[in-house]
Amino acid sequence: MERLAEEVARLAGETKTEAIRRALAERRRRLVYRQASERPARRVRAFLEHEVWPEVPKAERGKRLTRSEEDELLGYGERGA
Repeated sequence: MERLAEEVARLAGETKTEAIRRALAERRRRLVYRQASERPARRVRAFLEHEVWPEVPKAERGKRLTRSEEDELLGYGERGA
């Protein structure tokens, strides 16, 4: 780890202490960003699991839509718009 810190410091033109401080700050930012971006995905999944999927009839669960069914749901006409 010492050699890695020395190499990063040399490449960045910083002291080892500054290189380590910046590396930790950058990692913290990435981790905070990742956690923040996961929250909406979890909320959407929970909404789907508790509100939407239970309303889908069991016979329809897991069935794939045909292309024409997808187009109809999306409001596409014969010419795709």
